Amino acid sequence: MQQLARFLVCCLLIVAVDACKCRVLTAQEAFKNAEWVSRVKILRKEEKTEGGVDHIEYEVEHVEIFKNSRSPQLSKEITTSTSTAACGLVSLQIGKEYLLSGRFTDRDYLHINSCGQITDSAKNGQPIGFVLEWNEVPNDLKGKLSDGSV
Repeated sequence: MQQLARFLVCCLLIVAVDACKCRVLTAQEAFKNAEWVSRVKILRKEEKTEGGVDHIEYEVEHVEIFKNSRSPQLSKEITTSTSTAACGLVSLQIGKEYLLSGRFTDRDYLHINSCGQITDSAKNGQPIGFVLEWNEVPNDLKGKLSDGSV
C-alpha cells in the first residue's frame, strides 16, 4: 500500500512540474513587456511541424493594432506551442476576436503564449492562459489601448 501511495505522489509531482508557470502581471506590465498588441479575429487554426518542432499557427485579421515595436505591419500568422504545459494558447476559436499580445521571433514572426497576455485587473484569479475575448475587454481598457495610455 505504501508503494502505491509513493507512486501516486510521484505522479502528482510530475504533473505539477509539467505545467506552464507565469508571473501575474498588471495590464500595464503586460502591455509594456509586449512587442506587439492587437485586436485580432481568428480566421484559421492549423497544427504544423517545422524543423522537428510542433506548433499551432493561427491566421488572423488584425482588426486594430495597439503596439508594434518592430515591423512596419504585423504578419497575419501567429504561432504558439501545441502544449498548454509549454504555455501554448491552444484554444482560440475561429471566428472570435481576442486581445492578444506577444513577441517577435528572430525572423519577425509573431509568437504568443499564455504568459504576458493583457487581462482585466477585475478578473484576477483567472486560470493560466486566460485571454480576453474582445467583447470582454472593459471599456476603460479599450480606451487606454486606443490612446496608448495603458
